[in-house]
Amino acid sequence: MMRRRIPALTALVVLLLTAVASALPLRTSDPRPASAPVGDFSAARAVARLDRIARVPHPAGSVAQSQVREYLVGELRDLGLRPEVRDRVAASASASASADDDDSTILGSVSNIHATIPGAKPTGRVLLVAHYDSVPIAPGAADDGAGVAAILEIARALKTGPQLRNDLEILFTDGEESGLLGARAFVDAEAGTRRAADPRRTVVVNLEGRGASGPAVMFEMAGTGLVPAVRASGALTTSFAAAIYDRLPNDTDLTVFEEAGMRGLNFAFMDGSGHYHTTHDDVARLDRASVQSMGDAALAAVRRLGGSDLSRGGSDATYFSLFGTVVSYPAWLVLPLAVVTLAGVAVLPWFGRRRGLSPGGAGRAAATFPVIPIGAAVGGLAGWWVLSLARPDFVLGGGSVYHLGRYAWGEALLLLVLLVAWYRRARRNASPLDVVVGVLGWFALLAVVCAVLLPQGAYLFTWPALIGTAVVGVTLRFTAVDSPWRAVTGALTAVPAVALVLPVVLLLLPALGLELTAAPLVLAVLPAALLPGLLEPLPSRRALTAGMLAVAVAGAGTLVVGTSLDGYSADEPRPVSLGYVLESDSGKATWVSLGDTSQPAVGKLLTDGSARYDDRVPPLGGDALANGAARPAPLETPSTTNVSVGEADGVRTVRVRIQAPAGTHTIDVHADTGAHEILDATVAGVRLAGGPKRAQGGWGWSFGYAAPPADGIDVVIRARGTGVLPLRVVSTTVGLPDAADPPVLAPDQSWTSWPSVAGQTFVVRTFRL
Repeated sequence: MMRRRIPALTALVVLLLTAVASALPLRTSDPRPASAPVGDFSAARAVARLDRIARVPHPAGSVAQSQVREYLVGELRDLGLRPEVRDRVAASASASASADDDDSTILGSVSNIHATIPGAKPTGRVLLVAHYDSVPIAPGAADDGAGVAAILEIARALKTGPQLRNDLEILFTDGEESGLLGARAFVDAEAGTRRAADPRRTVVVNLEGRGASGPAVMFEMAGTGLVPAVRASGALTTSFAAAIYDRLPNDTDLTVFEEAGMRGLNFAFMDGSGHYHTTHDDVARLDRASVQSMGDAALAAVRRLGGSDLSRGGSDATYFSLFGTVVSYPAWLVLPLAVVTLAGVAVLPWFGRRRGLSPGGAGRAAATFPVIPIGAAVGGLAGWWVLSLARPDFVLGGGSVYHLGRYAWGEALLLLVLLVAWYRRARRNASPLDVVVGVLGWFALLAVVCAVLLPQGAYLFTWPALIGTAVVGVTLRFTAVDSPWRAVTGALTAVPAVALVLPVVLLLLPALGLELTAAPLVLAVLPAALLPGLLEPLPSRRALTAGMLAVAVAGAGTLVVGTSLDGYSADEPRPVSLGYVLESDSGKATWVSLGDTSQPAVGKLLTDGSARYDDRVPPLGGDALANGAARPAPLETPSTTNVSVGEADGVRTVRVRIQAPAGTHTIDVHADTGAHEILDATVAGVRLAGGPKRAQGGWGWSFGYAAPPADGIDVVIRARGTGVLPLRVVSTTVGLPDAADPPVLAPDQSWTSWPSVAGQTFVVRTFRL
């Protein structure tokens, strides 16, 4: 019996080595000290700058932001550059959208910082970008202080070496967190000049932070011909990530540059997402090794692009990391390869019929296989549902828990039981090799489907199926029917699947969080379906049943123990939610929260159930909020000056200057469209489309303004209707008013991640003009 298990043990060793080799590139190297060679990137030198960049929250328009700006300008000058600050009012893409667009317009006053390192013989320019504003509640050490500090260190390293061929332009954008406003301001300003650079010869390298740790990942490529730069960077990458990112409601500055016709690369680290957009996104929690990984990747990419002919493009490609390098091939090969793979798998039953393969057995195994991915999806969704009931604090973080691995392991063990149960059932009417062929059939089918619908991710199924078909063919040709190697062929066919899929699963888990863990679980169980052959020869029914029960208990126990023991500390605080609303028209004050009464310190204030605020406080519309009566605080309210109203031909023109209270980071203006149709408007010189744009109570047309100037915003609104035009203005500031006697959070508690009501004060006032 032991001799018959040697093939399975051999296959297991090969699989483990493959898994380790494919996962090793996810490890980060030690950060280099300040004494590192001058031409190298040093995380120590970069992080030393963060005390001046990410000491406190510094949203666009804040005093802290102006101090950061002065520091960055000084640092660029010390590097021998000539930085300039570019002030501009920018608007989100929806500013010129049609009246049927559902998105509210966002505008803002931004101040970008720009500097150039001239190239020797430019064929274009490399635009190295990071945003230097933070969200209103966070110091922004990772998002995006690390990117800003890395760019300063990259510029220093490049200045010590030979001159690049192409121009290198450094751009620190402002207002990214408010709606990519700095990037839009840069693009709009360039479009309005005669000497605007050719966007086709511009390559953007954008640095972001989606967590506090993890390796540098190149998660989005805009345009073509940039694979050599990605390969030089050494960053983990996959075209599948770009495809997924395109379907998520997330954007970075690169989105704006791509819309303007520029090519580019998006780098970020993504682990530790529990700290993202929170008060504890600070220097102490930032992983220096991640800064090193990001800096090394960006510096290498910039050096490669800086010496390339940027006038040349390239063809679209599928690309992915494999054992520390980047493999790529033209996108036009994706569908032919998938079709060839499907044809190859289809030929296997005919080829193997006289060599011990049962087409009927393979067909029956294939027919029952969908229970595996369906079970993974249901398990992931059900697991999140149960966990969200047991731990409502997890919901506040959107599933961005601190210890995601324990929950993923627990769910994986439970899915392993399902996998073995399916294999046990399939083996009643099929040989181990029949089961493998049935699974490969699904891989081939998924390859074709993805080649049509999601071509960037088809490689995850094409190559395992293609290589697996070859392995099965060789096994059928050169082994006897009773050979033990036939039983473990599936495990050998899983080698390419593990090498390709495992890194993607490990990247998706922290990026998507616990709430969406079903997606990486579904992806993981596909190659896992090729592994049960390692159990051959199968143990007795009793032993196998006992083993499955033990694994099920271990999986459930991991989830239960993890849920009950997953506590909080000062280093990993519990998220809580509480905001303050003052409706100045009535003098009513309310505590509001996205959480429930189980929250420490906060829950006791939520005494009035839940309510929707679509009409009363339009920016808080969309969700029912727990609330409770609060003590009215003597707060400054939005105000208006320079009001004038004219009417001609049934069109009412309202001119007004709206001023926000001191410290306001965002002001929202909503017009009542119940009795009026907004034709158009001009805000701070920017023309906006009319509405209504969305159903938000009666307030169907709106705009938001980030970093409102102290002297106010000039607004002109043209409307058709009778009577006065009601405008509801809501100012948002960070912090809860002391006069309302807010709760004091313990060291192991913090406001939940932004954007949220947590830690914010909303003052509402209605004007009738």
